[in-house]
Amino acid sequence: MSPVTVTVVLGEGEIVALDRYIDEHRPGRSRAEAVAEIVALWAGSQGSRDGAPDEGMRPEELNASNDS
Repeated sequence: MSPVTVTVVLGEGEIVALDRYIDEHRPGRSRAEAVAEIVALWAGSQGSRDGAPDEGMRPEELNASNDS
């Protein structure tokens, strides 16, 4: 998939925190670069996903032993 531009509106508190993150961890990066990096790190922490939603168990797989 090719890169896609996303517009995000942040409040003043989020901008202050983002600027602090940049100053402390990524000096010289733009806000857009920092946000892209933060999202990439978050996405990577979500584990390998093939894009298919988890549909849970099929009705024929349900029984009293997996009832919770």
